[in-house]
Amino acid sequence: MTRCLRPDVGDRIDDLAGLTPEQRRRLERFAYAFERVDASRYPQFTEVGESDDVSTAQERALELLGSGARKKAVRAAVAAFVDEGTLAYARRASLPDTFLMFQSLPDRAEDRVRFLATIERAVVGLILWDELDEEDRAALLGPWGAFVEGLG
Repeated sequence: MTRCLRPDVGDRIDDLAGLTPEQRRRLERFAYAFERVDASRYPQFTEVGESDDVSTAQERALELLGSGARKKAVRAAVAAFVDEGTLAYARRASLPDTFLMFQSLPDRAEDRVRFLATIERAVVGLILWDELDEEDRAALLGPWGAFVEGLG
């Protein structure tokens, strides 16, 4: 992510040097769109469990990543987005409950973990977009599939 609107998250473009310019552009477009997702919609991007299709796609993605600079760059991209997701999830606004009383949006630790896992898989899917077959790409993008349509 080359742009950073918040001073508490540093610019991580140097960590992404192992990615191609097109891969970085896809991530930048995803970051721009992700910043605009309303926090009340986060539950729409969680999955109840991991399917066999997702497990198979993750195994193929790991094979494609190999090792070295590219894998390090992918880890850095995933970490950047997971950090962003963690902060965004934590900063969700409260809902007015009654006069002068507030309650937070519904939240469970499992929901946060599932939400962040879908972000992680989506980032890997975006990076490996051109190398994945359609089924593996769809499995990795999961609930973000419709959201990232046109980014590839």
